[in-house]
Amino acid sequence: MSATEKRKVDVEGKVFNKDWSSKYFVVEPNKGVICVICQATIAVLKEYNIKRHYTSIHSASYDTLLAQYRLDKLEQMTAAIKKQQGMFTSYKKESELVTKLGFKVCELLAEKEKPLSDGEFLSDNIDETLKERIQRCTSYSLAIDKSTDVNDTAKLVVFIRGITDNFEIIEEFLDMASMSSRTTGQDICDQVMKLMDKFELDPSRLAGLTTDGAPSMIKKINGFTKKFLDAIGPPELVVNHCIIHQDNLCTKILGFTDVMKSVVKFVN
Repeated sequence: MSATEKRKVDVEGKVFNKDWSSKYFVVEPNKGVICVICQATIAVLKEYNIKRHYTSIHSASYDTLLAQYRLDKLEQMTAAIKKQQGMFTSYKKESELVTKLGFKVCELLAEKEKPLSDGEFLSDNIDETLKERIQRCTSYSLAIDKSTDVNDTAKLVVFIRGITDNFEIIEEFLDMASMSSRTTGQDICDQVMKLMDKFELDPSRLAGLTTDGAPSMIKKINGFTKKFLDAIGPPELVVNHCIIHQDNLCTKILGFTDVMKSVVKFVN
């Protein structure tokens, strides 16, 4: 090195000393040293710089932590940083996946010589992709809700949640079906059975069923749940229904509105 060339201390090949973590509450997750207390980055990998940061900012509050208490605090803060970094990594992976899917859709459209505005073609491919994912599930559950749109047309919304042999959780919006003028338990059952045929869902793999608390869903004789179980046979599955609607009516009569607000806030 010439006499006139400046020496750069940040490229000297310094090695992070693991003892610095417990002494100064710092870690080296990738490149650069991070203070787990304030999450500031210490540019120069030298003990003098790391110690100066800790002493000038944090020593008054953290010098009282000794032995195992100090190590436990360090582990807790380190885990929080890893969790935060994991969120950004997950977001990056999801963004990359969306981009790849976009290119895949364009490739399919080009192969079939279809315009981008061909919603039916895109819908068919989405259904096929969803069907392939669901077929990998060894067990699944359904969540079913009935509502109305702005035109007062009854809609049946179905969600599915399943698990594969590799313990991968698959949770998707399955479909939304328009109902006729009637929304009896039998009508709802017919629509759900059509969806199960459409996506080739195996009833023997159904482990759970959740519905809203409307009478057409939960009536013991003519409700959807009873009709559905009769249609698919008596598999061993867990059946749940929402009780918020009943609770809301009870609280209005009993004057427990404030309690109900807290319950709804907690549930949501």
